[in-house]
Amino acid sequence: MDWDLKWSIQFPEVITSMNGVTMMWQKICPQWTRTGDNAWAYEWQTTPEYIKEQLAYRQKDPSGRVIRHNFITGLVLRASLSGLEDRVELTLTLTNQSSARFYDVVSDGGCLQAKSSDFLDQDEVKRSCIMVNGKPESMGDLHRTMEIRTAYHADLMDYEKEWVNRSAWFWGRSNTAIDRPAILGAVSHDRSRAIALGYECATSALQNADGHHCLHSRPLFGNIEPGQSVTRRGCIRFGSEFPALAKRLGKLLDRPDT
Repeated sequence: MDWDLKWSIQFPEVITSMNGVTMMWQKICPQWTRTGDNAWAYEWQTTPEYIKEQLAYRQKDPSGRVIRHNFITGLVLRASLSGLEDRVELTLTLTNQSSARFYDVVSDGGCLQAKSSDFLDQDEVKRSCIMVNGKPESMGDLHRTMEIRTAYHADLMDYEKEWVNRSAWFWGRSNTAIDRPAILGAVSHDRSRAIALGYECATSALQNADGHHCLHSRPLFGNIEPGQSVTRRGCIRFGSEFPALAKRLGKLLDRPDT
């Protein structure tokens, strides 16, 4: 499949837990290693140098209050991807190398950004889709508190969780309960091409129509015991129709614990 279009993914973008923040959204520029034909991987962990760099950003909310994050070391990330004819397969593995349990670990599986005009602007929210009650729905038809972007959850009570509230001022809310695993995507201006993104065990998703033009599916890792590794698979699929792509992803990513 050759669309001659450009996409980018910051993979992953955020890792957080009840213990603290492992990774924030600023780019880390990892050292990728080729592991096979069209396959790459890297390993990364939070360091004191990284924490110092992140604390220097001093991000502020709309009221001008500095947002402070509690960074923590101990989780090691391995991210790998494999490019195939009609999809990109993604794998995230988190290993707890500390002596303490990590509680309720969640990752933003990646900031998938459109870089070609075929998918940008011009009713971008309307052309973005997400699965709700087993059916694809245009995000333009769903409730959101912020016009340009939103966070969707399968369980609306999740909006009350600390890690969600931490960024609610930016992402806003929706009263729509989405399907799990969270599968979302977009169609091109002429409706001839579509893309879909999803992760197993993903219970929330993000869409942003500002200058980032991005989609996110966020897998849960649960509690991770000392020495334990937990893996989540994701996939980006390309095709002509979002409903067909979402159906394939749903079958691929469905697990009993989603």
